[in-house]
Amino acid sequence: MLDPSAAAVQKSDASSPQPAWVRLLIGVPGVLLAFLWGLAEGTFFFVVPDVAITLVAMIEPRRAWRHILAAIAGSVIGGAILFSWSTSNPLAARQSVARVPFITAKMIAKVHASFETRGMGAVFLGPPAGTPYKIYAVEAPEFVSKSAFLWATVPARGERFLIVWAIFGIAGSLWRRFLPRTPGQLAFRHACFWIIFYAFYWTIIVRR
Repeated sequence: MLDPSAAAVQKSDASSPQPAWVRLLIGVPGVLLAFLWGLAEGTFFFVVPDVAITLVAMIEPRRAWRHILAAIAGSVIGGAILFSWSTSNPLAARQSVARVPFITAKMIAKVHASFETRGMGAVFLGPPAGTPYKIYAVEAPEFVSKSAFLWATVPARGERFLIVWAIFGIAGSLWRRFLPRTPGQLAFRHACFWIIFYAFYWTIIVRR
């Protein structure tokens, strides 16, 4: 049976307006942020747009589909830019991507070998393994056409975005149901998760 005090908190939260930052996040500015983040991470930024998507998923999971589509669109444009650059000047494109923080020569060699053995299928191995998409974009021209690569980008990126949306959406819903939390408290837990995740992920990369 639900505790009366918890029920009162939930009722109060439901009737109170969302903070301004939440309205911005789930509205057009947040969708634009997801697009720009997807574009940036698809080129030279080193933090995934999953961070923005998962925050929306925790607070308003039903609104996050627009952010997912926007991040995919940004990734496709970023991939197109790097693919075209690598087609015209592969050495410069590869060197620029190699200078992005936490990208290693071993990662690049692994992606190249994956294209050699799997062809287009290599693009779908990056998201689950945490290998940056930008490496695939500069290595792809040697093995696949631009149109094929960009079409493959949509499901390859969308698959992971949907997975993290589901995980964080469920987590946020459970927190709100059993341990009522304000959007600010959910955002704090969200930030803690990603800080710990990246600290662990970057430590592993540095030690490789």
